[in-house]
Amino acid sequence: MKETVFEVLAEGGSLSIIRIKYRNEEKFIYYHNEMDMTDEGLGIDKKCEYENFEQPFQLINNKYPWFQLHLAIVHEDYRSYVLDELIKTLMFQGITPDELRYSQSDLEKALSVKLEFGFAPIQNGLQQIEVKNLIEAIEYTYQEFTDNYASEIGQKFKLKGQYRMWMDEQCFEPRYMEVITTSNEYIKTIGKLEVNGNAIIIKNEYNQIDYIFPIDKFTVSASPILSKSKSWFYKNK
Repeated sequence: MKETVFEVLAEGGSLSIIRIKYRNEEKFIYYHNEMDMTDEGLGIDKKCEYENFEQPFQLINNKYPWFQLHLAIVHEDYRSYVLDELIKTLMFQGITPDELRYSQSDLEKALSVKLEFGFAPIQNGLQQIEVKNLIEAIEYTYQEFTDNYASEIGQKFKLKGQYRMWMDEQCFEPRYMEVITTSNEYIKTIGKLEVNGNAIIIKNEYNQIDYIFPIDKFTVSASPILSKSKSWFYKNK
């Protein structure tokens, strides 16, 4: 089986990696084709064989500005690797969004991601978060709606009850909710958020559990911790 797993197109030439699968092994063929526009014998038609994808890719990555050309093909088996190397290369070379404006859409299409330059969310296993707001339903009741709008949208009940709230700011009063008691205290922490069954679990940097909240009584809102300096990163589409 023979298939193209990586290909970059440029005016008058191309860089490509072909994977050939045999019964018990696979080989990778690197092709560099470049037409001679001057008729002086300066064209390139180079072919080399490698045992893995990383070797020919790094040959391209270290020698050519492939990310500023037309990236046509990246096989799904190697997208994660190419993405990681792309981010490293963009940061190492100090590539700005303006320098990538002509090729960014091609990169995003071939790699199935959205490239962004800014303050990236810090990730370490689970996404790190900062807990800002916490609401505990102490006691509550459901009251049946009778107005026409509720019937139109299919909402049958409204929630009324008593709450204890920990917040950075003043408490809020959502529509159809009656807040009776509040507290000036609030819970604010940095950790990793995990939902397991009917529990919201917040772990610290050592992966130890700091808080456990029942999911049916607590609402936790959080925002990711952002890096202190701008960098390239990507989001899955």
